[in-house]
Amino acid sequence: MRRYRDRLPVVAAALLVAATILFVVATTIERSQARAGESREANAVERPAGEAGEHSESETTESASNTTTKATEERGSPGESGEELFGVNPESAGLTATVAAVSLLLAALLVARPRNGLLVAVVVVGLVLAALDIREGIHQADEFDPGLLVMALGTGLLHLGAAAAAVAALRDPRTAAIAS
Repeated sequence: MRRYRDRLPVVAAALLVAATILFVVATTIERSQARAGESREANAVERPAGEAGEHSESETTESASNTTTKATEERGSPGESGEELFGVNPESAGLTATVAAVSLLLAALLVARPRNGLLVAVVVVGLVLAALDIREGIHQADEFDPGLLVMALGTGLLHLGAAAAAVAALRDPRTAAIAS
């Protein structure tokens, strides 16, 4: 039977997969909440027909248009959170898919053929994604969203765990011999 240290690449891969699943779920929830918020804002701009009162129809339409334009300028274009990191929307579906694909590919390669280069890549990717997850956790704390805060911090811990398991595998001489 193989010892625990011999399984470290598999542990790192499993943690990467778990982090990826949690990341995809959290970003999907956040995007759906953003869309729901945009729908509520759009509905709040429109007045019910009975409240037009003394204003003419053109004044009401102009006021609603100005309010909608101002809200869109504050948030960015429709469908975006308005939040950017290095000029990229971190909640975009394309970025989510790319991060998920890279993480799952790393995990699969780590299980199939653990190599020192892959272990180093897992360390780097795990630490970078953990930093981004912690940043997202801070953002969710500012937004007062405890559910997404817990998911962001949980994803960060899983990424740190994957990086730690990869470092431990790199430090073990027997794993290093297998991974060479």
